[in-house]
Amino acid sequence: MSTIHSLPSDAQALPAEQTTRPNGARLWRLSLILTMIGIVISGYLTYTKLTGTSVACVKEIGNCDAVQASIYGYLGGYGGIPVAYVGLAGYLAIFGLLMLENRIRLLRRYGKIVLFVLTLGGFLFSAYLVTVSLFILHESCQWCLASAATMTTLFLISFFRVWQAIGAVPDEADAE
Repeated sequence: MSTIHSLPSDAQALPAEQTTRPNGARLWRLSLILTMIGIVISGYLTYTKLTGTSVACVKEIGNCDAVQASIYGYLGGYGGIPVAYVGLAGYLAIFGLLMLENRIRLLRRYGKIVLFVLTLGGFLFSAYLVTVSLFILHESCQWCLASAATMTTLFLISFFRVWQAIGAVPDEADAE
């Protein structure tokens, strides 16, 4: 009988990919998918800003329009750059970096670190914005929270990819 923490008795018969952690290629693909989700979210918020339309939001949960229209919805206060634009630019930069990571020599060497720095910045900025919306504005925006969750996951994956790259965690090929 196996417990939840132990492998089944025939674990040796399972393919290696089912018994080990995800490899770099899977983490890269997951990062790409999450980045595309972030582009859709921030792209939608950018669209609503550009067109002046109301954000589709479940009113019982929060008020996206109030969050986006607040002074915190702009870098530099009212009249500054809308945060939605910054989010879209950030996700597009991450997308571009992921797409070029294995194609440009400099990025092959430092791309994971640059990605880590970008996602760390995005994570910290998202954490700041969520904190402001919940504790200062006392409002929430489902789109903003989804973007923050997406960026947080991207940050964690980029941290693990850097950890692998510096050799602290052996790659699957090294384990064999």
